[in-house]
Amino acid sequence: MRHPHDFSEDCQDMLALSDRLNHPEAAAYFDGNAHRRATVRAIFDIMGAAPPTWLERSPSGRASVTKAAMDRFRADNPQERLPRGYVPPKSR
Repeated sequence: MRHPHDFSEDCQDMLALSDRLNHPEAAAYFDGNAHRRATVRAIFDIMGAAPPTWLERSPSGRASVTKAAMDRFRADNPQERLPRGYVPPKSR
């Protein structure tokens, strides 16, 4: 017979883990390797817990520049709501 699982212990364990991962030395260890960061991020996603602040992704790079430019364009041109490369359908 299976015993019901006590999830309160899981919550306590995740809080302890989160506290340890918020330590600056842990952040420095994981920050030096993208594979480690991805693994820790996946674990937090699977567990449904909030990741440490150092694990959050920053909005930088080419994609964010493009998004910011498109946001400015849409603010100036509210009538232009069509996606990039949109081709209207042919009339029947």
